[in-house]
Formats: sequence, structure tokens, C-alpha cells
Amino acid sequence: MNWQQYYEERPVSLERLINDICDHKPFLVEITSSAKKNKEILEVGSGSGALSIFLSHLGYKIISIDKDEEVLNIARRNNAYLNGKVTFKKADAYRLPFKDNSFDLCFSQGFFEHFNDDDIRKLLREQLRVAKVIIFSVPAFWYPKQDFGDERLMKKDDWSEILSQFKVEEAAYYAGREGTEAEPSQIYCKVIK
Repeated sequence: MNWQQYYEERPVSLERLINDICDHKPFLVEITSSAKKNKEILEVGSGSGALSIFLSHLGYKIISIDKDEEVLNIARRNNAYLNGKVTFKKADAYRLPFKDNSFDLCFSQGFFEHFNDDDIRKLLREQLRVAKVIIFSVPAFWYPKQDFGDERLMKKDDWSEILSQFKVEEAAYYAGREGTEAEPSQIYCKVIK
């Protein structure tokens, strides 16, 4: 399976958008409390575009990048269907085509768990070049399955070790989809310069 197939099998409807918002409420609250209105936010790894579309309805200027043109086309269709205001661009996350400090904040959901430790650090350094703050969410150790197949399902302490050379302001579990307070399915981390 490739990412295009993954997202085509999971179309975004209004109901799915609302469920995604509810599932990632703590993550979205962290983003909205960290980013100023009318500032540009960068999403790395567009996926379906659902969370960026939601944030665009709150007045944030969102640019969302992905390296896969077919995934971007799916996100663009979702953006049109849900009347979003997101700009989707093809770009390499290792070499972001933006000037230093171009964004107030950079975020991703379900992105970093697909990379090894060294690549995660490289990606974070590149994102910190263009943004003051990175907030990301990944599936936690208790997440019930590997949706795509290569996810690294780890605990917060594992992520703290990977992020040890960065200033981490906060790392927290949240229940999210298919999780409970005792076995949360998601982790979010706020990394700052």
C-alpha cells in the first residue's frame, strides 16, 4: 500500500473531520494556544489535510507540504469539499523551501513515527530553522495497530530520549482515538528553539 491508497480508502467527510478534531483536541488546543492569529503555520506531512483545514477555519494561514503529489491532490480535494483555506505545496521535509523564521509554528500529526531517530532529529532541525515552535503528535505505545505498517509505537520516555538535544517545553499523552486515560493512544510534544 502507498500513501495515496491509504488516504483514498479513508475519505474525509464532515463527520470524519469532526471526529478527527475531537480525537486530537489536546493537540489542537496546544497549537491554537501557541500560534498567533494571522500568522503563518506550516504543516509537514499533509495527509488528508483535515487538521489544517480545521485550523484554516479558525483564521490561521496554513501552508501544508508533502512530497507526494497524489497525496497533495487528495488533500486539495478535501480542502475544496470542506471550504478550507489551506495552501498545499509539494516539498521535501529535509530541505524546506522557506526562509529562516518564516513561520510562527510548525506542526505534524502522525509523521515522525515513520522515521528513525537520526532522521527525526534532522527533520526537527530543519523545521526549527523555519519556525520558532514545533508541535507534533504521534501514536503512542498503546495505539492498537500500525495503520500504515511502519509506525514506531513508543512511550513518552522514548520520545524524550530522541528529543534530548532539543528544548522540549511539554510532552503529554492524550486519549485520542481508540485510547483511554490508562492507555492513551497519542502523544504530543512541543519543541521550541
